[in-house]
Formats: sequence, structure tokens, C-alpha cells
Amino acid sequence: MEFETGRSPAIQITPRQRWSIALSYFLIIIGFALGVNQRDSSLNQTSTYSNTAAGISASYPARWLLDESDNNIFRVRDMSHRGFNTVIEVSSLPAGTDSSERNLLDRLSLQRAQVLIDYTVLGYDSYTLPDETQAITMSYSYVSRDTSPFLEGLSSIVNGLDILTVRRGQALVISFRADATVFQRELQTLNTFLDNLQF
Repeated sequence: MEFETGRSPAIQITPRQRWSIALSYFLIIIGFALGVNQRDSSLNQTSTYSNTAAGISASYPARWLLDESDNNIFRVRDMSHRGFNTVIEVSSLPAGTDSSERNLLDRLSLQRAQVLIDYTVLGYDSYTLPDETQAITMSYSYVSRDTSPFLEGLSSIVNGLDILTVRRGQALVISFRADATVFQRELQTLNTFLDNLQF
């Protein structure tokens, strides 16, 4: 009586099969690389905003929502994720001869402290814009509550950064706000925005 040893006979792979396997792996790698490239291209697409009256033009992510209102020159928001939407806002303030940049930022802080929950100024610093214009920054944080009745009670900590520069008697304020958990990562979007900002 003969017993089977449990070993299966060796499978012979033909040269044609070897080439087919190698070609399959190659096509998978090429497809993956093309997919990543297309995704990056889609995410990096930009739209251009231009306001001749304010003398401003800027490029912003194409998937962001553009909003123009009386309170600011323009604002763009990332509406693609839940929670607080990352915001870049450009506004102008009248700057008198006796108004310093710090005074203008303090005035902004007083206004925000009346409407934002737990608004706290974290610090001030000097800043050089890509076109070598000198500016001053103010970093701050506050608590944002979701206004949706279905998400009532949810809140998030928001970090903000204002960049203020004075030109021709007008103070231009670039405000960047994002959820504290993604603030550092989203700063890259702000840097790209500033690189393409013309005013």
C-alpha cells in the first residue's frame, strides 16, 4: 500500500507565463503611478481671482468655494471635509497716518473677542512677503461651534494667522484659519497662495 507524502508535484512555469507575470506587474506599477499623478494634478489645480478695483489678483485651489462680501475683498473656503473649513480671507482696512500695524491688529482682536468663543491672541511676529514687502503677523485661536442643528454640540479649536501690510494708506489683511489638528499641514496652501498673490 502506498501513502501520499502530501507534496504536490512541482509546477512548471513556461517562459511565456513568466513574461506575462512580469508584464502584469509592470502594468500595475504604471497604472498606479498614473493614478497618483492624476490625483496630484487634480488637487493642485488652481483658479484665478482678480479684482481691478482693489488691485488684487490671486490663485487659489480650484476646488475651494469663492465668496465675495461687503466685509472683505474675497474669501475662499475648503468645503471638502467635515468640521471647520479651512479659510483664506483677504480684506482691507483704512490706515491713518497715526495708525501703526500693531494698533490695527489690536483693533481686529477687540472686534473678534466680542463674537468668537475663547478668542486668544497667541503672539505677534514680523514677516516678509514673497515680493519682499514687510508685514506683521498675529496668531490666535478660538473655539468654533457647528451651526448645524444635526451636529449641535460639536466644536473644534481653530488656529488663525493674520498677515498685515500697509500700502498707499490701506492695510491689507490676509487671514488664514484652519482646524488646529490640520493647521500645520494646511500652511502649505497658504504659502502657495502668498507666492501667487499680487497687489
